Amino acid sequence: MKFFYDLHIHSVLSPCADRLMTPNNIFNMANLKGLNIIAVTDHNSMKQLPVLSEIAESYDMLFVPGVEISLNDDSHILCYFRRLKDAITFDTYLETCLHKRAYDQELYGFQEITDIHDEVIDTIDYHLTEPSHLSILQLIDGLKDLDHLLVYAHVDKTMNSGLKYIKDIPLDAIEITKNHSKDFIKHHGLDHHKLFINSDAHQIVDINECTDHNTIELENLTIDAFFDYFSHG
Repeated sequence: MKFFYDLHIHSVLSPCADRLMTPNNIFNMANLKGLNIIAVTDHNSMKQLPVLSEIAESYDMLFVPGVEISLNDDSHILCYFRRLKDAITFDTYLETCLHKRAYDQELYGFQEITDIHDEVIDTIDYHLTEPSHLSILQLIDGLKDLDHLLVYAHVDKTMNSGLKYIKDIPLDAIEITKNHSKDFIKHHGLDHHKLFINSDAHQIVDINECTDHNTIELENLTIDAFFDYFSHG
């Protein structure tokens, strides 16, 4: 079966996201746009995922727990988990790999954790978008006991791309932006990789529409079928 996805969305936990990117607004917009699968991948934190997972139960939609990780060279990697508990376990580990520098929230944006009613219940006062201490190999090692998928984020961007790693350290898939050039995939020999086009939405209107470019073929709309796609799809 064919399903429409957006696997790279930021909530109000990410400082660069608009204040309207609350959990309920994200699900409502994804539902209005007809998406079947979404992942919220905030920068270097999974502390909003429990509430997002709870809200997801009210929608006929697959919610994939995720995060966008900044490596020590500022390459970005998307990580998805089969189970919420694995995401929370990794969040505890990832927090020890962050610089935790204070920053000007008025200048760079607030980092808010909300409840199921989108009311702010906590904030994070260290800047989540800074590079972590992790190298790509350290990241892979830190995830070895958890059921996960790794995807190179927006490899066609001039910044935060892990393009240099793909040949020697292939991951489960590669993300390209909807604005990638037509010969980018061919020029960099990415044809044999699983490719995803996500929105990297920081504003509510930027969440993916349903197009031929963001579809995935799964046996059914379950997290197990989603993970099986990477092994057998």
